[in-house]
Amino acid sequence: MSSVAIYVAALVVTMLASLAVVLVLRASLHRLLVDLCGTENRAAFWTAFSTVALVLAPLLGAMHRRPDAGGDAAYELAAQLEWALGGLLAAVLLVGAVLARSIVVFEQERSSARRAEARAGLRGEPGVAAAGSAPTSA
Repeated sequence: MSSVAIYVAALVVTMLASLAVVLVLRASLHRLLVDLCGTENRAAFWTAFSTVALVLAPLLGAMHRRPDAGGDAAYELAAQLEWALGGLLAAVLLVGAVLARSIVVFEQERSSARRAEARAGLRGEPGVAAAGSAPTSA
């Protein structure tokens, strides 16, 4: 098998692996991003952005490693895929780390808003109903 054929085969396998990961994560990622971003448009952008990162990072890794001419085809393909899968893993971990941090911040802000709303309701401030109470008629 020529080094060019090994190189192209590794790129094809890389694309298939990247697309498989995107297909597995895309729907869940989009739902999570809608929750975090607050609007469908923002979530759609960040879903597309994450998809591009999950495809390009492994491709960059696969393109970085070129097979040696005359080397054993299986070992050369494995070496190239090692870089590709490393790039895919790095991209998935990076997206996960960013989302994990965003979820923590989102939950802290939501918890603070709920506490402030509950305090305002206990003080009887107008326009804010106490948690669990029905609105009263005047």
